Amino acid sequence: MLGSISKEPGGEVLSLPEGMVNIGGNGKGYLLRQALGWDPLAEGNNDGSFSSLTLGDDIYIYAVPDPSGVAAWLASKNSTYPVGQSAETSRKVGGFHVGRVRGIAYRYNTTYVPPVGIVPNSCWDLHHRPSCDPSGMVEVVPGRLWVDIYLNSEGPGTWPENIPVSRYGAALIRDNIYSRSDFHQLISNAGKRLPTVEEFLRYAEGAPQGSNSSNDTAWGHPSNTGPALAGAVAKAVSQYNVVDAAGNLWEWLDDHYDIGGTWAWSAAVVNVGQDAAIPRGSVNHASWRAFAGGGHWSIGVYCGARCLDTYAYPWAAGGVVGLRGVCDSL
Repeated sequence: MLGSISKEPGGEVLSLPEGMVNIGGNGKGYLLRQALGWDPLAEGNNDGSFSSLTLGDDIYIYAVPDPSGVAAWLASKNSTYPVGQSAETSRKVGGFHVGRVRGIAYRYNTTYVPPVGIVPNSCWDLHHRPSCDPSGMVEVVPGRLWVDIYLNSEGPGTWPENIPVSRYGAALIRDNIYSRSDFHQLISNAGKRLPTVEEFLRYAEGAPQGSNSSNDTAWGHPSNTGPALAGAVAKAVSQYNVVDAAGNLWEWLDDHYDIGGTWAWSAAVVNVGQDAAIPRGSVNHASWRAFAGGGHWSIGVYCGARCLDTYAYPWAAGGVVGLRGVCDSL
């Protein structure tokens, strides 16, 4: 690939770079012509698996062969291969997410309703992408950090091999059937890791604060009795287009410490969550603590991009904490 797949300003179209790609194996090379103003909805540019850019969609871009020796670009909602093609007659070369877009120009703007469209920093290709599955992710630090757009929900598989996913409109994973100390296992199944405090503070930047009078800017009104589905609040989007970084569920962060006191061995902090019945040793601690970010569904104005709980119990399972994955660039 020469260059990167990117969203062009001013419309829901892409810039696709010139390059070469193998389709169906080594030695089966094809040219790829540059395409500017490429509309994934235009006739011939998609496989018929979608007819609009719908909130929450992950769209994949394929190269498909042509007798001329120049491959054609083809968009599809299918993550394996396009309709009418196969793994031998197509090569997945990129993609993007359709979501709500706030951007830096509207950071912390409580009246702005982020429109639905191609999320610019979700565009990826074979050379510009996260090290894990790029579906439902955005690039927050160029060349370094990719972040799940949504708080995670259940994906395929069963414990301890189930894979959490970043998906719009889904019921969220939280620390009710899992303990917080299970989350590192879950997120690593997706090839990701838990964010640090500093990474949370980065990707949450620009997300409006919660309110004590409504759920207009974040799911955090004090009368709420539980979490909303992923992405339920239209304005709850950060300047990096990360959703629900303020409100809905606390985000479990990968920073641990102990405030000290009387140290003692304890198995009670280990025998929790999915594998509670299995002896797994003990923790020698006095007051073992961790960090959570963003706030949860009923703490009102405390929810926000700089909201942190620095006294969270790693072994607890209270139902108020969820998880979001991050990973490095490939």
